[in-house]
Formats: sequence, C-alpha cells, structure tokens
Amino acid sequence: MYEWHNYGKSTIGARSDVENVDIGRLQAFYRTYYQPDNATLIVAGRFDEAQVLQWVAQLFGPIPQPARALPATYTLDPTQDGERQVTLRRVGGIPLVYMAYHGTAAAHRDFAALQLLTQVLGDTPGGRLHKQLVEPKLAASAFGFAFSLAEPGPLVLGAQLAPGQDLDRVRTEMTAAIERLRGAEPPTAEELERARTQWLNDWQLGFTDPERVGVALSESVAQGDWRLYFLARDQIRKVTLDDLKRVASERLRVDNRTVGLYLPTAEAQRAPAPERVDVAALVKDYRGDAAAAQAEAFDATPANLDARTQRSSLPGGMRIALLPKGTRGAVVHARLRLHLGDEDSLRGQATVGGFVGALYDKGAAGMSRQQIADAFDRLRAQVSFGLSGQTLSVSMTTTREHLPELVALVGRILRQPAFAADALEEVRSRWLAGIEQQRKEPGAVVAEALARHGNPYPRGDLRYAASFDEQVEDVKAVSTAQLMAFQRRFVSAARAEFAAIGDFDADALRQTVDAAFGDWRAPAEGALPYVRVPQPLVAVPPARLVLTTPDKPNANLMAALALPLNDTHPDYPALTVANHIFGFVGSGRLWLRVRERDGLSYDVYSGVRWSTDDLNSGFVLGAIFAPQNQARVEAALREELERSLRDGFSAAELDTARNGLLNLRRLARAQDDRVASALASNLHLDRKFELSQRTDDAIAALTLEQVNAAWRRYIDPARLVFAWGGDFKP
Repeated sequence: MYEWHNYGKSTIGARSDVENVDIGRLQAFYRTYYQPDNATLIVAGRFDEAQVLQWVAQLFGPIPQPARALPATYTLDPTQDGERQVTLRRVGGIPLVYMAYHGTAAAHRDFAALQLLTQVLGDTPGGRLHKQLVEPKLAASAFGFAFSLAEPGPLVLGAQLAPGQDLDRVRTEMTAAIERLRGAEPPTAEELERARTQWLNDWQLGFTDPERVGVALSESVAQGDWRLYFLARDQIRKVTLDDLKRVASERLRVDNRTVGLYLPTAEAQRAPAPERVDVAALVKDYRGDAAAAQAEAFDATPANLDARTQRSSLPGGMRIALLPKGTRGAVVHARLRLHLGDEDSLRGQATVGGFVGALYDKGAAGMSRQQIADAFDRLRAQVSFGLSGQTLSVSMTTTREHLPELVALVGRILRQPAFAADALEEVRSRWLAGIEQQRKEPGAVVAEALARHGNPYPRGDLRYAASFDEQVEDVKAVSTAQLMAFQRRFVSAARAEFAAIGDFDADALRQTVDAAFGDWRAPAEGALPYVRVPQPLVAVPPARLVLTTPDKPNANLMAALALPLNDTHPDYPALTVANHIFGFVGSGRLWLRVRERDGLSYDVYSGVRWSTDDLNSGFVLGAIFAPQNQARVEAALREELERSLRDGFSAAELDTARNGLLNLRRLARAQDDRVASALASNLHLDRKFELSQRTDDAIAALTLEQVNAAWRRYIDPARLVFAWGGDFKP
C-alpha cells in the first residue's frame, strides 16, 4: 500500500535490521529522539497538582535542553493510481479479505467523515458489510477502522470467513457494497446519525475515565497537539451528509484501493493528493466545551468502600450491593450475575450455554438486533452479555439519567430472548471460524494440550477440556430448541447478584432492579436450582509435550503446576509476592534474564491462577519466542527456577515487589469498573473489602524468610507439565 512512507514498514523493523544493527546507530537514535523536547508527560486522575509538579521539576528539570534540532519527516507517498493486490499463503488460519484505502492525517478536515464512513460500512450489526456479507451467511464477520496518525494513514475494511465460505464471492460482494456507497446508494441520514451517536457515546464514556483520557491525549500529542482530542469530537458533531458523500466519492475509489492487481484505465481516477496539516494554525484560537463536572474526591480504601456500600436483598433472593458516589460525567458501572444449574443438570450444556450468552443482544423482547443496538446507543450505554460455566454475566456502563431505563431493558432482554435462527447461524459461523483459526496457532495448541493432559472428567462435564474436533461437533449440534430449553430450565434471578458504583440514587435504583428481576424466580416446570460444581485439585503427571505447528514464525511455551491453595489460604500473600519477584512482566527475574539479558523471548512471565473456592489454584509459566531459540529458552527458564529455589530472593527484590504489588492493588480499587465486578463477586462469596485490607496488611508484613519458604514449599520443577508449540526443526 505504501511505496515510500514508513507507515508501510513494520514498527519492530526487518528481522535482519534487528539482528545486525550496530550499537553506534542505536546510540545515535537514542540521543536524537529520547530528549525532553520530544517528550510529553501526562498525569490523569486524582492527585496533588503542586506535589506532582514538584516531582516533575525535581526528576526531569535537571535534564538539559538539547542543542540539536529534531529532524523533520518529509516523505509522503504519491497518490495511488491503480488497484493493487497482495496474497499471503500460510498453513492454518481462516480466510480474510481486506480492502485498504489511502486516507488522511488525523488532523485533516475530512478525517471525521472517514471515521464515520468506517462505522457506516463496518459496524456490527448496523453496518452495510454486516448486512450484505454476514447476515446472508457469506462471511463470519465484517469490520472497518481508520488509523488516527500524524500523517495520511489508511482506512481498512475487512471480512472474516468461516470454513467453506467462498472468498471470491465475498470479495465481489464487498467491492459492490463499497461501490454502491460511493455511487448509487450513498450514506443515509439515519446511518450518519447512528454512527455519530456511537462515536460520541464512546468518546464521552472515555472522557469519564482518567486512564483513557491520558492515553487519548498522548495519541493526540503524537498527531500534532493535545487539543486535537477535543477538536476531533467537535468535528464529528459537524459532519454533514454531504461531507460523507463527498469523502466516500473521493477516497473509496478503485484506484485508491489495495486488494487487487494493477489495472490501467483510460482515465485516471485519483484521490486527493496527500497533504500536511498546519496543526498550530488549526488550534491557535480553539476553545472547547465548558469544563466537565469533577468527580468526587473519593479515597478508595477498603474501609471506605465497605462503609459506602449499601447491601440488601430482594424478596426474590437477589443480593444487591450499591456504592453511590460522584463521578466524572455522572457515569455508572453495574454488574449483574446469575448463577445456574449443578454438576448433573449441566452435563453436555456448556456450548449451548455459551450460545445463549452470545445471543441475548441479537434479538429479544420484541426488538430486533438493530433496535437493541440503537437503544443502547440512545442510552449512552456499553453492555455485554456472557455465559460461562455456571454464571451468566452482564456488564453495564451508562450515565445517571439513563441507568433506570437501561436496567429495565436488560431485564426484558434476559427474560424474553428471541434466539432467532439467523442470529444463531451467525454466531455458529463466527465460533467455527475462531476454532479453525486456533487449530494451527501455537498458543492455542499448547493451551488445549495442557487443559486435556490428565483431565479426569468425561466428555460433557463442565470441567472437561474438549479437543478442537469435539468443539466443532458441539458447535454444529446446537439448535434453537436447545437454546430455548436451556433458557427455560436454568436462567432466572433465583440466585443472583447486582452491583453498581457511580452517580445514582440508591433507593430508586433498588426499586428499578426489583421491578426488573424481583419476581423472576426459577420457573416451576423443570426448575433446576443452583449448586456450585466443585473443582477439586487433580494431581496430573509431569510431562514435556512438544507440538508441531508448521509455518508459524513464533513458538509458544506454557507450563502448569497444580497448587493446593486458594486466595484465602495463609500462604496466599507470600506466594503472590514470590511470583511477582520471579515472573512479573517488565521487572521479574524471568523478564530480566530471558528477554532483556539473553534477548530470547518476545514475552515471558509466570503467574498464579487463584481459585476463590476450592484449594485448587495453578502456577503457570509462559513465553513467546522464535522456534530456533527453543533449547536456549528452556535452559534459561530451568536455570532461573533452580536459582530461585536454591538461592532464594533478596531483601531488595522483596521491597520492590511488595511496593509494586500493593500499588497495583490500590489502583484496582480506584477503578470503578473493577470495583463493580469486585462488589458482585464479594456478594457471591460472602466477602467484603475488609478481606482485601487484611491481605494488604499481610503483604506489607511479610519477611524474606516467609516469601522464600512459600516459594520452595509449592514450586517444584519436577512436577511441572511443559507444553511447547511451534515450527521446530530437527
């Protein structure tokens, strides 16, 4: 797509460049670009402004201003004057069709229209590609996005195919849909307003999250100026239907597309020439909206979280935890969890349940999929449904004024699902495409092998690990009748939790939840009560599994060790800190040795998957690396494991890990979306945040002897199951 511009090159560089670049060039690059006049520091959230500015001055102020001037980039690709095609063939995966067009810089006057065009074409379920490719079952999914870059970047449209679908047919229909948009069937006012509403809702919700604001501002700085973050919103508001039609006509030309062969034409049909944007002039006199209301200065300590949380139960049995507080933009995060079934009744139902969770928002309560999507947009809501194991989960984010209507709508959707045949087939197609993609991916192959190694449960048990072939069989077998039976037999609010944090009236919300779910108990006919399926520790034999995935440039390692622990065990704090020292990404021993010192792995880590119930957690190791480095990666991992057990960890490592871990735990409690999930989980487990405080206190009081003793007590390399997946050569 790019002949000269660096956007056509991989950021990480060509392999030969990475392997052969000399230290002098690296140092010259560092000294040129890693300088104060090329850096921006953004701090977002709750903090003492004067203190932070003092720290900034103290830490960064002494760095001298460089004498050199930053080199300016000057190369822009010429206007493309013919359709292009590239074909890639590799083992495994699934068919994909991409169509990319040269677009504009993020600061360009037409970029807002380009973004909305990608929504009109690539949105699910309202986009034209979804309606013309996915709904008639020609493709499994369709998408679109535009790169927000400092210089003219690409607009990309694409489709993913399931096994057996016709790639040439998809390419033909996709091309026809795009050509109709820029010609005979231009964008409609309804499509424009739907895309605008979705974009603005996402921007507004993002503006309530300090982390997203910080990241977005840094992206705007990279595009030319921090004020572009707000200017982009203003430009989206101003886009007209004529703008969409003009930009579609100018940019979505055949000769501006990369997907096909070069074809000479009698008359060149060229897109506008690329141009730079004078950002300084653009934002010189810019004034944005009035300042948004500030969030409450809430200190998210465990004691405050518990003190502010209002717990109650509905007559029907649902338990509720509400934490009202002021938030930026009056945002509310809510979580609903419904628990269902038992070991016997759910046998053979795992895949059916997964389909049930995936289909709720695709038609329910007399509303079509599009009507549900439009309702969520109107309510400025982000909603997701999922059903795994014994829990149906709903995540909701909206604002104070829309919360009651959203809760009521979610209640109707859950109680009156449609399970439409066309939606079932779409989910089935996408699910099968995902399985097909995983079959040859090293990470998925080793995960499947580890899950199946030593698994004692029969097929159909919730704890059974199905093979890829078995997954395909299960997915193909799901029927509408099974979905309806599952809904009728299992789904109700008889055992459920609702939690919310944010700007709302607690009494009013409690009444809303009661109206939506209070009388929704398990139906009398065929009612199946919830009984948690136990997950006891299973001792599996150690093994070294080597799985071949041909023609894959990367290889994966996963290793596992079962532990007789849960997250309330007395050894939880010590083992958590020990693992942080050993395998935390960015600072752990594995990272420093395998990635930074030896340069063998793109990613390497260790972790513990903690159980909240049974004494059955899992220690895991993972790495991504080039296949030819497998022997060296394995040797380095075993050496670091043996060294940690032989020599133990140091006092300095303990102090660093303890401080870092406690800060991560404090940060998690300051993020409302994570607090909402924790509130719902605490209700189910009969816990409060007081437990989190006790864990913090235990971590703070740990001695080096306790940490080393816990590590040696539970981590036994001889019992690890290793699974290696990649294109390993003899």
